[in-house]
Amino acid sequence: MTSEVVLMNRQAVAMAADSAVTISGERYLKTYNSADKLFPLVENQPVAVMIYNNAEIMSTPWETVISLYREQSRGRPLDTVAAYADDFMEFISGNPDLFPADHQDTEFFKVVAVVYTVLAEEFDYQVQQFQQAHRGGVHDHISSIFEFVVGELHADYQRCPDDSPRGDLPCFPKGMAEQVRRRYGGEIDQLIQSLVGSLKSEYHGLSVSEETMNRLRDIAVFAVVKDAFFEHYTGVVFAGFGAKEKFPSMRSYLASSVVLGILKRKRDRQADIGADSGPVFQPFAQDRMIRTFLTGMDQYLRMFVYSETLKLSRGLVADIVGRTPNLSDAQKNAIFRDYSSNNLAVAVNEFFRSVDNYQYAVHTRPILRAINSLPKKELGETAASLIKLNSFQQKVMHSVETVGGPIDVAVITRNGGLEWKREKAEL
Repeated sequence: MTSEVVLMNRQAVAMAADSAVTISGERYLKTYNSADKLFPLVENQPVAVMIYNNAEIMSTPWETVISLYREQSRGRPLDTVAAYADDFMEFISGNPDLFPADHQDTEFFKVVAVVYTVLAEEFDYQVQQFQQAHRGGVHDHISSIFEFVVGELHADYQRCPDDSPRGDLPCFPKGMAEQVRRRYGGEIDQLIQSLVGSLKSEYHGLSVSEETMNRLRDIAVFAVVKDAFFEHYTGVVFAGFGAKEKFPSMRSYLASSVVLGILKRKRDRQADIGADSGPVFQPFAQDRMIRTFLTGMDQYLRMFVYSETLKLSRGLVADIVGRTPNLSDAQKNAIFRDYSSNNLAVAVNEFFRSVDNYQYAVHTRPILRAINSLPKKELGETAASLIKLNSFQQKVMHSVETVGGPIDVAVITRNGGLEWKREKAEL
């Protein structure tokens, strides 16, 4: 993993990234502090690119892809950072020399295989949960459990966590799903037969209905076209100045692999500095400590406090209603349900809205105000310090140190261009 941050004000951009890379397997976990994650994008132009999560795209290091793009661009300026980002993504998509068709076929199989592996692992977990809950007797329910797991993943590819519809990625043309079905239908069936055969050898009595088989075929297609990245992906962050941009801007993408000549990708975040806008403070990847610094409260602690407050409030309401005389059980239950779903939820949400407003006013806003006026040197130092803070937290908490090593810092101004610095991680 990694920790990265982008800070921007009207004068400059500061990008900082640690150099830790974690290699894991079934029985090992190793961290190296020598990875490069921050690069100039175009020679002699004030724009840089930063990667996180996956150091390779289709078995090719991102560093190699970026250097090839840099050679191809030959210092060519573009009007905006957004134009640089789009041009870079199109370079990957429309480059058969970089990723030939047979390479794209192989990577498609890898993506689907990863998704089916995740499905198989979830199936194993659900079987274990059933066995623990019912003390055995799982044999007669194996097929139902498998159908449930496949149905859940099938639904996840079509619905977002907030239950809104999950659309197709805009990077693909209309009809991409049918193109994938036609091109890879036979290979998808082979992967499904391999998955089902492997599970049947482990779970005797497993049978798979035709409806479930069709859902497995859908999942293989959804893994490409849907706005979801359940497979391995890379975060790609661009920041700096375009030729016609007076102030800096930032664009970040999630990118996976090239399928049928198109890079699977989506724009993740964007930020533009204007004459009257405030600064930009954007952490990426492992950002828990950085966000705690910015807000003054750990996000998981806030969720825990919210949950406990709601639980305490409901307990108080239940106690008061229970002690009220001359009420039948039906009346008590009706009052409790009405109060819990209406008045109580509103009151708790309003309480935390007040806490958030106070938190922003006394903690976050002063930090943003300071970042907004920092000169370029101090902006870079601040970005590096935030990465060091993440690294220090992992050291003192005795966790696996997936953030660490020297810190690369790029400070970009319109006139001065890109200035590079590498800092030690020790505090």
